[in-house]
Amino acid sequence: MHVMRMLFAVSVLLIASTVAGCAGGGPNPFTAPASNGSDSGYEDVRLTVENRDFRDATIYAYWNTSRRRVGFVVGKTSRTFQMRWLAEEVQLEVDFVGRGGFRSETMPVSPGDHLSFLIMPTQSVESASEVGNE
Repeated sequence: MHVMRMLFAVSVLLIASTVAGCAGGGPNPFTAPASNGSDSGYEDVRLTVENRDFRDATIYAYWNTSRRRVGFVVGKTSRTFQMRWLAEEVQLEVDFVGRGGFRSETMPVSPGDHLSFLIMPTQSVESASEVGNE
């Protein structure tokens, strides 16, 4: 009986320490602090995508030559993303689920900007959607 209590106590202790270890969050020690004083640890740009097309779309941002996935927008919805500011210009790409997509014109962007990106129905590869800074 004494051995059972000891095993039970050890099991509870292991579970508690595992949960405590998993709960510890915190800032990424490898991310440089922002020069603009934001608490996020880097400089941000917000992007609101309004998808008026019925197709779901994955959004990518091209910072210089680096392509980064921004997120996913379901058809006929809008979504706001926050992304790290990496360069003076950005270009957005829409990749529709199934097939098709397009890339926007290159646009200037600064830390703290909020970009609005409109995906029109039946957008084709040759055309670009309305993109603007707020």
